[in-house]
Amino acid sequence: NNLGSPNGTNYRGIFYVDAGYPNGTCRDWILLYTDSVATCRPPHSVACASLAIIAASLSIILLWLAGGYLYIRRRRLMPMFVTMLALFTLLIFWISAIIWVVMITMNRGINLKIRRENIGFSTWIAVGASGGYLLTFISFILYRISLSRRKHLKETAINSRRF
Repeated sequence: NNLGSPNGTNYRGIFYVDAGYPNGTCRDWILLYTDSVATCRPPHSVACASLAIIAASLSIILLWLAGGYLYIRRRRLMPMFVTMLALFTLLIFWISAIIWVVMITMNRGINLKIRRENIGFSTWIAVGASGGYLLTFISFILYRISLSRRKHLKETAINSRRF
């Protein structure tokens, strides 16, 4: 294989690019600004990698907030907190959806025949994560609706029969 014809290992992922050249040209991490990948780095690859890092960080924050939700004791704050969690999940869903749409568009934009091995495992993770975030968002919305339909119990008084 010469420099003009890459072999079948052409891979353009979110964090890594490998054009398949035997001499190592166009084979490195996307976020590293090296001369070996400058010519074959897709135009929006740094933005996609950054968005993937942001989505992962926001997911950790969302997990922490959802865990904190378990300790809320005031019923009047619960609907607002669940709404905030749902909106936060929707934001992460849109970020992850943007990542895989841009990655597939970039592969198509350079006239690559889109095959499963060219899309890369990282793009499939982004697609799966988008589905997970969408299901989580729907779950939060359904839970928020059920919170608004609950009857609020009056505070328990000593003379009341409800304890």
